Amino acid sequence: MTRVKASVIVPTHNRQIKLVETLGCLRRQRLEATEYEIIVVDDGSSPPVVLGESHEGPLIRLERTESVERSAARNYGASIARGELLIFIDDDISVEHDFVDAHLRAHAEWPGALVVGSMNLPEEAMVKPFARFRQRLERQGLPHRRGPTQSRNFCTAANMSISRDLLQDLGGFDGSIASGEDQDLALRHTGRGGQIVFLQDATAIHRDEALDVQSYCRRAEWGSLHMLAFCQRYPDLPDNVERARVNGPAMPGQEPLRQSLRKRIKLVLTLKPLIGAMFGVAWVLERIGPNSRVLDRVYRLLLGAHILRGYRKGLRDSVTSRAGSESVSTGSKYTRAES
Repeated sequence: MTRVKASVIVPTHNRQIKLVETLGCLRRQRLEATEYEIIVVDDGSSPPVVLGESHEGPLIRLERTESVERSAARNYGASIARGELLIFIDDDISVEHDFVDAHLRAHAEWPGALVVGSMNLPEEAMVKPFARFRQRLERQGLPHRRGPTQSRNFCTAANMSISRDLLQDLGGFDGSIASGEDQDLALRHTGRGGQIVFLQDATAIHRDEALDVQSYCRRAEWGSLHMLAFCQRYPDLPDNVERARVNGPAMPGQEPLRQSLRKRIKLVLTLKPLIGAMFGVAWVLERIGPNSRVLDRVYRLLLGAHILRGYRKGLRDSVTSRAGSESVSTGSKYTRAES
Protein backbone atom coordinates (compact mmCIF):
# COMPACT_ATOMS: atom_id res chain seq x y z
CA MET A 1 0.00 0.00 0.00
CA THR A 2 1.36 3.43 -0.99
CA ARG A 3 2.37 5.61 1.94
CA VAL A 4 0.28 8.78 2.35
CA LYS A 5 2.87 11.55 2.44
CA ALA A 6 0.61 14.52 3.08
CA SER A 7 -2.88 15.35 4.28
CA VAL A 8 -4.32 18.68 3.11
CA ILE A 9 -6.83 19.93 5.68
CA VAL A 10 -9.48 22.44 4.58
CA PRO A 11 -11.88 23.79 7.23
CA THR A 12 -14.97 25.33 5.67
CA HIS A 13 -18.15 27.15 6.64
CA ASN A 14 -20.84 28.26 4.17
CA ARG A 15 -18.52 28.60 1.17
CA GLN A 16 -19.63 25.74 -1.06
CA ILE A 17 -18.81 27.44 -4.38
CA LYS A 18 -15.35 28.65 -3.36
CA LEU A 19 -14.63 25.30 -1.73
CA VAL A 20 -15.30 23.50 -5.01
CA GLU A 21 -12.73 25.75 -6.72
CA THR A 22 -10.19 25.06 -3.97
CA LEU A 23 -10.69 21.32 -4.23
CA GLY A 24 -10.36 21.49 -8.01
CA CYS A 25 -6.84 22.90 -7.62
CA LEU A 26 -5.92 20.34 -4.99
CA ARG A 27 -7.10 17.44 -7.13
CA ARG A 28 -4.70 18.43 -9.92
CA GLN A 29 -1.39 18.12 -8.06
CA ARG A 30 1.72 16.59 -9.65
CA LEU A 31 1.95 13.91 -6.97
CA GLU A 32 0.47 10.50 -7.45
CA ALA A 33 -3.12 10.49 -6.22
CA THR A 34 -2.29 7.82 -3.65
CA GLU A 35 0.50 9.92 -2.10
CA TYR A 36 -1.78 12.53 -0.53
CA GLU A 37 -5.31 12.98 0.75
CA ILE A 38 -7.68 15.91 1.21
CA ILE A 39 -9.71 16.30 4.38
CA VAL A 40 -12.61 18.76 4.26
CA VAL A 41 -14.02 19.67 7.69
CA ASP A 42 -17.46 21.21 7.28
CA ASP A 43 -17.89 23.26 10.44
CA GLY A 44 -21.65 23.66 10.66
CA SER A 45 -22.40 24.87 7.13
CA SER A 46 -26.08 25.42 6.37
CA PRO A 47 -26.94 23.63 4.18
CA PRO A 48 -24.24 21.00 4.83
CA VAL A 49 -21.43 20.72 2.29
CA VAL A 50 -22.05 18.23 -0.48
CA LEU A 51 -19.21 17.03 -2.69
CA GLY A 52 -19.82 15.39 -6.04
CA GLU A 53 -18.30 12.00 -6.66
CA SER A 54 -14.97 11.90 -8.45
CA HIS A 55 -13.11 8.82 -9.61
CA GLU A 56 -9.93 10.81 -10.35
CA GLY A 57 -7.39 12.42 -8.08
CA PRO A 58 -6.69 11.81 -4.40
CA LEU A 59 -9.06 10.56 -1.75
CA ILE A 60 -11.27 13.37 -0.43
CA ARG A 61 -12.74 12.80 3.01
CA LEU A 62 -15.67 14.98 4.09
CA GLU A 63 -16.18 15.28 7.84
CA ARG A 64 -18.58 17.48 9.79
CA THR A 65 -18.30 19.37 13.05
CA GLU A 66 -21.05 21.51 14.57
CA SER A 67 -19.81 25.11 14.59
CA VAL A 68 -16.76 24.45 16.75
CA GLU A 69 -14.85 27.26 14.98
CA ARG A 70 -11.82 26.98 12.74
CA SER A 71 -9.14 26.01 15.28
CA ALA A 72 -11.11 23.04 16.57
CA ALA A 73 -12.08 22.11 13.00
CA ARG A 74 -8.39 22.07 12.00
CA ASN A 75 -7.51 20.01 15.05
CA TYR A 76 -10.24 17.50 14.19
CA GLY A 77 -8.95 17.20 10.64
CA ALA A 78 -5.44 16.64 11.98
CA SER A 79 -6.66 13.94 14.38
CA ILE A 80 -7.97 11.76 11.54
CA ALA A 81 -5.22 12.51 9.02
CA ARG A 82 -3.10 9.65 7.68
CA GLY A 83 -0.36 11.80 6.19
CA GLU A 84 2.95 12.37 7.93
CA LEU A 85 2.78 16.03 6.86
CA LEU A 86 -0.25 18.23 7.52
CA ILE A 87 -0.93 21.09 5.12
CA PHE A 88 -3.55 23.63 6.18
CA ILE A 89 -5.28 25.94 3.72
CA ASP A 90 -8.50 27.93 3.78
CA ASP A 91 -11.56 27.23 1.67
CA ASP A 92 -11.13 30.27 -0.60
CA ILE A 93 -7.62 29.45 -1.83
CA SER A 94 -6.31 28.55 -5.28
CA VAL A 95 -2.93 26.84 -5.67
CA GLU A 96 -0.64 25.68 -8.46
CA HIS A 97 -0.04 22.06 -9.46
CA ASP A 98 3.20 21.81 -7.47
CA PHE A 99 1.78 23.23 -4.22
CA VAL A 100 1.73 20.04 -2.14
CA ASP A 101 5.07 18.91 -3.54
CA ALA A 102 6.65 22.27 -2.64
CA HIS A 103 5.62 21.83 1.00
CA LEU A 104 6.94 18.28 1.03
CA ARG A 105 10.29 19.36 -0.42
CA ALA A 106 10.59 22.17 2.15
CA HIS A 107 10.18 19.71 5.02
CA ALA A 108 12.81 17.45 3.51
CA GLU A 109 15.13 20.46 3.44
CA TRP A 110 14.20 21.79 6.91
CA PRO A 111 12.99 18.85 9.05
CA GLY A 112 10.93 19.85 12.07
CA ALA A 113 10.14 23.33 10.75
CA LEU A 114 6.80 25.10 10.56
CA VAL A 115 6.54 26.08 6.89
CA VAL A 116 4.52 29.10 5.77
CA GLY A 117 3.69 29.72 2.11
CA SER A 118 3.10 33.04 0.38
CA MET A 119 -0.30 34.65 -0.21
CA ASN A 120 -1.36 36.85 -3.11
CA LEU A 121 -4.62 38.38 -4.26
CA PRO A 122 -6.01 37.38 -7.68
CA GLU A 123 -4.34 39.15 -10.58
CA GLU A 124 -7.69 40.26 -11.97
CA ALA A 125 -8.45 42.06 -8.70
CA MET A 126 -5.48 44.39 -9.23
CA VAL A 127 -7.60 46.66 -11.42
CA LYS A 128 -9.21 47.94 -8.20
CA PRO A 129 -7.34 50.67 -6.28
CA PHE A 130 -8.16 49.12 -2.93
CA ALA A 131 -6.95 45.66 -3.96
CA ARG A 132 -3.59 47.18 -4.93
CA PHE A 133 -3.45 48.99 -1.57
CA ARG A 134 -4.31 45.79 0.31
CA GLN A 135 -1.67 43.80 -1.55
CA ARG A 136 1.02 46.33 -0.64
CA LEU A 137 -0.19 46.39 2.97
CA GLU A 138 -0.18 42.62 3.39
CA ARG A 139 3.26 42.22 1.83
CA GLN A 140 4.86 44.59 4.33
CA GLY A 141 7.28 42.76 6.56
CA LEU A 142 7.40 39.60 4.46
CA PRO A 143 10.79 37.88 4.20
CA HIS A 144 12.70 38.78 1.06
CA ARG A 145 13.75 35.24 0.25
CA ARG A 146 12.88 31.60 0.70
CA GLY A 147 14.16 30.02 3.90
CA PRO A 148 14.24 30.42 7.68
CA THR A 149 12.87 33.62 9.17
CA GLN A 150 13.76 35.25 12.48
CA SER A 151 10.17 36.33 13.20
CA ARG A 152 8.86 34.27 16.11
CA ASN A 153 5.17 34.60 15.19
CA PHE A 154 5.31 34.55 11.38
CA CYS A 155 2.46 32.25 10.38
CA THR A 156 -0.84 32.06 8.53
CA ALA A 157 -2.99 28.94 8.77
CA ALA A 158 -4.38 29.80 5.33
CA ASN A 159 -1.18 28.32 3.85
CA MET A 160 1.08 26.44 6.25
CA SER A 161 2.41 22.95 6.91
CA ILE A 162 3.72 21.07 9.91
CA SER A 163 4.48 17.45 10.69
CA ARG A 164 1.63 15.54 12.30
CA ASP A 165 3.79 14.51 15.24
CA LEU A 166 4.97 18.07 15.89
CA LEU A 167 1.44 19.50 15.82
CA GLN A 168 0.33 16.85 18.27
CA ASP A 169 3.33 17.58 20.49
CA LEU A 170 2.45 21.28 20.49
CA GLY A 171 -1.13 20.54 21.46
CA GLY A 172 -2.66 21.71 18.19
CA PHE A 173 -4.37 25.06 17.60
CA ASP A 174 -5.76 26.78 20.69
CA GLY A 175 -9.53 27.07 20.29
CA SER A 176 -9.76 29.76 22.99
CA ILE A 177 -8.09 32.25 20.60
CA ALA A 178 -10.44 33.23 17.77
CA SER A 179 -7.99 35.48 15.93
CA GLY A 180 -4.21 35.06 15.95
CA GLU A 181 -4.45 31.34 16.69
CA ASP A 182 -1.88 30.60 13.98
CA GLN A 183 0.57 33.09 15.50
CA ASP A 184 0.00 31.49 18.89
CA LEU A 185 0.95 28.11 17.41
CA ALA A 186 4.07 29.68 15.89
CA LEU A 187 5.10 31.24 19.21
CA ARG A 188 4.72 27.95 21.06
CA HIS A 189 6.85 26.33 18.34
CA THR A 190 9.63 28.94 18.34
CA GLY A 191 9.47 29.14 22.14
CA ARG A 192 10.80 25.59 22.16
CA GLY A 193 13.57 26.44 19.71
CA GLY A 194 11.61 25.53 16.59
CA GLN A 195 12.24 27.05 13.18
CA ILE A 196 9.82 28.87 10.86
CA VAL A 197 10.50 28.74 7.13
CA PHE A 198 9.03 31.08 4.50
CA LEU A 199 8.25 29.25 1.28
CA GLN A 200 7.75 31.46 -1.75
CA ASP A 201 7.46 28.32 -3.90
CA ALA A 202 4.09 27.45 -2.34
CA THR A 203 2.04 30.42 -3.49
CA ALA A 204 -1.66 30.58 -2.70
CA ILE A 205 -4.15 32.94 -4.34
CA HIS A 206 -6.58 34.27 -1.75
CA ARG A 207 -9.98 34.60 -3.41
CA ASP A 208 -11.81 36.18 -0.51
CA GLU A 209 -14.47 38.86 -0.86
CA ALA A 210 -12.80 41.70 1.04
CA LEU A 211 -11.61 43.48 -2.09
CA ASP A 212 -13.30 46.80 -1.32
CA VAL A 213 -12.44 49.10 1.55
CA GLN A 214 -15.75 48.65 3.42
CA SER A 215 -15.59 44.84 3.45
CA TYR A 216 -11.94 44.84 4.46
CA CYS A 217 -12.54 47.34 7.27
CA ARG A 218 -15.35 45.19 8.67
CA ARG A 219 -13.07 42.16 8.62
CA ALA A 220 -10.22 44.11 10.22
CA GLU A 221 -12.54 45.31 13.00
CA TRP A 222 -13.65 41.73 13.70
CA GLY A 223 -10.04 40.56 13.74
CA SER A 224 -8.99 43.35 16.09
CA LEU A 225 -11.89 42.59 18.45
CA HIS A 226 -11.10 38.88 18.65
CA MET A 227 -7.31 39.41 18.69
CA LEU A 228 -7.42 40.66 22.26
CA ALA A 229 -7.08 37.19 23.83
CA PHE A 230 -3.88 36.71 21.83
CA CYS A 231 -2.63 40.18 22.81
CA GLN A 232 -3.26 39.52 26.50
CA ARG A 233 -1.47 36.17 26.34
CA TYR A 234 1.62 37.75 24.77
CA PRO A 235 1.65 41.37 26.03
CA ASP A 236 5.42 41.75 25.51
CA LEU A 237 5.39 40.62 21.88
CA PRO A 238 6.53 43.68 19.87
CA ASP A 239 3.49 43.48 17.56
CA ASN A 240 1.16 43.48 20.57
CA VAL A 241 3.04 46.29 22.30
CA GLU A 242 2.48 48.34 19.13
CA ARG A 243 -1.21 47.38 18.99
CA ALA A 244 -1.69 48.60 22.56
CA ARG A 245 0.29 51.77 21.90
CA VAL A 246 -1.72 52.70 18.82
CA ASN A 247 -5.20 51.49 19.81
CA GLY A 248 -5.31 51.55 23.61
CA PRO A 249 -6.89 54.36 25.66
CA ALA A 250 -5.28 57.78 25.48
CA MET A 251 -2.86 58.33 28.35
CA PRO A 252 -2.06 62.05 28.61
CA GLY A 253 1.15 62.61 30.50
CA GLN A 254 2.24 58.99 30.04
CA GLU A 255 2.68 59.13 26.26
CA PRO A 256 3.60 61.83 23.73
CA LEU A 257 0.83 64.37 23.19
CA ARG A 258 0.89 63.59 19.47
CA GLN A 259 0.07 59.94 20.18
CA SER A 260 -2.87 60.86 22.40
CA LEU A 261 -4.20 63.21 19.72
CA ARG A 262 -3.95 60.52 17.05
CA LYS A 263 -6.01 58.15 19.19
CA ARG A 264 -8.64 60.79 19.79
CA ILE A 265 -8.85 61.63 16.09
CA LYS A 266 -9.29 57.97 15.17
CA LEU A 267 -11.92 57.61 17.89
CA VAL A 268 -13.84 60.57 16.45
CA LEU A 269 -13.61 58.99 12.99
CA THR A 270 -15.42 55.90 14.28
CA LEU A 271 -18.63 57.95 14.63
CA LYS A 272 -21.10 56.77 11.99
CA PRO A 273 -21.64 60.11 10.21
CA LEU A 274 -17.91 60.75 9.90
CA ILE A 275 -16.94 57.24 8.90
CA GLY A 276 -19.73 57.24 6.32
CA ALA A 277 -18.41 60.52 4.92
CA MET A 278 -14.89 59.07 4.76
CA PHE A 279 -16.14 56.08 2.78
CA GLY A 280 -17.79 58.56 0.44
CA VAL A 281 -14.49 60.43 0.01
CA ALA A 282 -12.73 57.14 -0.75
CA TRP A 283 -15.39 56.31 -3.38
CA VAL A 284 -14.83 59.65 -5.13
CA LEU A 285 -11.03 59.41 -4.99
CA GLU A 286 -11.10 55.86 -6.43
CA ARG A 287 -12.61 57.39 -9.55
CA ILE A 288 -10.71 60.66 -9.90
CA GLY A 289 -7.38 59.77 -8.27
CA PRO A 290 -7.04 55.98 -8.01
CA ASN A 291 -3.27 56.13 -7.59
CA SER A 292 -3.06 59.22 -5.41
CA ARG A 293 -1.37 59.46 -2.03
CA VAL A 294 -4.51 61.10 -0.69
CA LEU A 295 -6.52 57.96 -1.40
CA ASP A 296 -3.83 55.86 0.28
CA ARG A 297 -4.10 58.11 3.34
CA VAL A 298 -7.90 57.85 3.42
CA TYR A 299 -7.67 54.05 3.24
CA ARG A 300 -5.25 54.05 6.18
CA LEU A 301 -7.46 56.35 8.26
CA LEU A 302 -10.51 54.17 7.65
CA LEU A 303 -8.64 50.98 8.42
CA GLY A 304 -7.06 52.47 11.54
CA ALA A 305 -10.42 53.68 12.83
CA HIS A 306 -12.00 50.23 12.42
CA ILE A 307 -9.06 48.46 14.04
CA LEU A 308 -9.21 50.88 16.98
CA ARG A 309 -12.98 50.37 17.32
CA GLY A 310 -12.57 46.59 17.39
CA TYR A 311 -9.69 46.77 19.87
CA ARG A 312 -11.55 49.12 22.23
CA LYS A 313 -14.65 46.91 22.12
CA GLY A 314 -12.44 43.92 22.93
CA LEU A 315 -11.05 45.80 25.94
CA ARG A 316 -14.55 46.65 27.16
CA ASP A 317 -15.74 43.07 26.73
CA SER A 318 -12.68 41.82 28.60
CA VAL A 319 -13.34 44.16 31.54
CA THR A 320 -17.02 43.18 31.60
CA SER A 321 -16.11 39.50 31.52
CA ARG A 322 -13.66 39.89 34.39
CA ALA A 323 -16.19 41.88 36.41
CA GLY A 324 -18.80 39.21 35.83
CA SER A 325 -16.41 36.49 36.95
CA GLU A 326 -15.53 38.42 40.09
CA SER A 327 -19.24 38.97 40.86
CA VAL A 328 -19.96 35.28 40.52
CA SER A 329 -16.97 34.45 42.71
CA THR A 330 -17.96 37.01 45.37
CA GLY A 331 -21.56 35.88 45.28
CA SER A 332 -20.56 32.26 45.82
CA LYS A 333 -18.44 33.15 48.87
CA TYR A 334 -21.27 35.28 50.28
CA THR A 335 -23.76 32.44 49.87
CA ARG A 336 -21.46 29.99 51.63
CA ALA A 337 -20.90 32.45 54.49
CA GLU A 338 -24.64 32.84 55.03
CA SER A 339 -25.42 29.15 54.91
